[in-house]
Amino acid sequence: MSPPGRSAIIRHPSSLRGTMSQEHPRPASRLRFLAPLALTGLLAMPAAYLQAALALGLLPANRDWQAPAAGIPIYLDSNGVHTGLVLPMRNSQMDWSARFPPRQILRADRFAASPYIAIGWGSRTFFLQTQTWADLTPGKALAALASDDSVLHVEYQPQPSESANTRKMLLTPGQYAKLVDFISQSMPIDADGKPLWLKDYHYDGNDAFYQANGNYNPLMTCNQWTRNALNAAGVRTALWSPFGQALLWHAGS
Repeated sequence: MSPPGRSAIIRHPSSLRGTMSQEHPRPASRLRFLAPLALTGLLAMPAAYLQAALALGLLPANRDWQAPAAGIPIYLDSNGVHTGLVLPMRNSQMDWSARFPPRQILRADRFAASPYIAIGWGSRTFFLQTQTWADLTPGKALAALASDDSVLHVEYQPQPSESANTRKMLLTPGQYAKLVDFISQSMPIDADGKPLWLKDYHYDGNDAFYQANGNYNPLMTCNQWTRNALNAAGVRTALWSPFGQALLWHAGS
């Protein structure tokens, strides 16, 4: 019996279940609620990335840099996706043929006397496992974009021709020294102070690959490495540039 002055309330088990389900949504209901939010977040990430790349690519680092009237010529070079730097093979400050000797390219007989050397940094997977676009698979792309080891790609080259994708810049000896130091810090060396050559990898008769420091990822791309190199030299460049277009724009401004 109920205590005096109080009415007995008896709830059916089914009504209890209904009350509990209203207070505590079932996991399936939560998933139906959260799934659209998660999808929206995933779709928003690429858009935010592109917006940040555009905004920070337009903003300059080393805003007040002025090219000297005379100096050491270097070139910013792009193939539309990847950028690198083309430097004099040798001058009074640096002999790149001593750092990356011609015996490590396939056709030293043909290219050893090249006056310029191109140096680029990038994903080990992209460089070594995708020598043509036909070799690129979604799995390789995702693995590289998530995080990947890095390599330096070095090419013996002729005198560059200026174009929309190849921009010439002049550096003072001090600026060039800073650029050389940045590139040198981008590669591990052996006990003899030599870069770690990846012997079995080439695209053509004039190139070679070497182990590099750092990891490739969406924030640190091949183009961002080029940007960091130019920034180290004090050249006007983008604040952040995972793509190459901003680098070319600043180099031409």
